[in-house]
Amino acid sequence: MTEQIVTVTDCAAEPLHQVQELVGMLTDAQYAHRSCEGASSIGGHVRHCVDHYTAILVGVDSGTVEYDRRVRGTALETDRSVALARLGEVRSKVRGLASRPLDRPVEVISVVDPDGSVACTRSTAGRELLFVSHHAVHHVAVMVPMARTLGVNVPAQFGYAPATLAYLR
Repeated sequence: MTEQIVTVTDCAAEPLHQVQELVGMLTDAQYAHRSCEGASSIGGHVRHCVDHYTAILVGVDSGTVEYDRRVRGTALETDRSVALARLGEVRSKVRGLASRPLDRPVEVISVVDPDGSVACTRSTAGRELLFVSHHAVHHVAVMVPMARTLGVNVPAQFGYAPATLAYLR
């Protein structure tokens, strides 16, 4: 097997591309559909992914990444046009990080207890970009069966980790 080296920013942008494609296949009703009370919609998963990418984009400049600082219930969860525009914007910004030093240290602040207690850990911007891309793949893997249940024909490779696709080759 020949390994190809790609940039962290290209890797991080790819799941956003899959999410954009998936959102583009849906109707407005499918995007906002909840299978039962308390369940997340596909739109809820999209918002969650965008929030994580936004946290690292902010963290590259500020030096602090706070994935748990999110705003729920926004139009991003219910309006496909808002989601598609925001996904395109975030994807562009992620790609734009290619010219930045991704070995820059960041502090990751995570809520670790329901009482709101936090833990702080050190990382780098590049490592966190890889984390959010893998996190997004996980959410695509959740969204794909949801979409299929709603009658959407989703490409077979959507929602698989890059390592799994490489293995399957």
